[in-house]
Amino acid sequence: MAQIPTKTIYFLAGPKDHVGGEGTGRHETRRDLLVLQHCIDSISNVKGVKIITKFLYQRDALNIEDLKSVDAIIVECSSVTSTQTRTHPLLPPLPKDQKNYDKATLAYLDQIDSLQAAGMGIMVIHWGIATDGAAPAAVNHYMKWFGEVAMPGYTQNPLGFWKVTPIKAAEKHPILRGVNPWTYKDEIFSRLVVNPGDPYRTDLLMGESPQTNQSEAGLPKGVISPRGIASAYEKGKQRGVLWGGMDYHSALLNENYLRFVLNEIVWTAGIDVPKGGVKTAAKQLQLSPIKPDGFDKFKPVDMASK
Repeated sequence: MAQIPTKTIYFLAGPKDHVGGEGTGRHETRRDLLVLQHCIDSISNVKGVKIITKFLYQRDALNIEDLKSVDAIIVECSSVTSTQTRTHPLLPPLPKDQKNYDKATLAYLDQIDSLQAAGMGIMVIHWGIATDGAAPAAVNHYMKWFGEVAMPGYTQNPLGFWKVTPIKAAEKHPILRGVNPWTYKDEIFSRLVVNPGDPYRTDLLMGESPQTNQSEAGLPKGVISPRGIASAYEKGKQRGVLWGGMDYHSALLNENYLRFVLNEIVWTAGIDVPKGGVKTAAKQLQLSPIKPDGFDKFKPVDMASK
């Protein structure tokens, strides 16, 4: 009897250090990933592979050993420099008065390069995509891992009610299987720097919003015109995903949003995304109650009853 292949997915959550403590419903790094781990553990339609998941909160080691046996690492965290202490499970903060990482850190990042090239997928979620104030090496490695990177003064993170639409030209990409347009409240890091015409990057989603807390040049205050907000990077065995959404924990209650994120995770791990997208039997997804906030005023009139 043929042995069923095993895929290991490692969820790495950075500390919650923004917009209140746990249970406030935003930047719920640990709770978001626990929900996603539960969903992956409860997949009902992925066949022919055994999925094992691991979870770690506040990884702060340069040791590469815990990454060597996994098929994907799924990271949700704050930016490298959001606090004085370690927040990013992969990237350490740059020591004060130092212009770049030391040799040990650079060697560690090179080892991550090698693991990804050999088939370990990397996915980074929300504020963790930002490299503001980090070492130049961090920017360079992000370009290697994802084919894109956030840059200060160019990348934006508008918060409002987004209309999200799969890109027609990418409809055959496995991550978009079973994913239909959706509208929801989120802060989405977008407008990333990319290599134009990169054959390894596939743009997946367009997003737009009629009113946010930021503005786009040449448009009325708060309006965000249609822009690419998600892509996937595949080069040989290498797979990488930066997803700038998932500020609000309650976003996981949106069926199409959840399917999109689960498809991303499965694809990042090198698992075939099933026709119709990943389905999970997981229940009780909401670990933090939905809490209205000041950004609800941005809800479009035609969403008033949704």
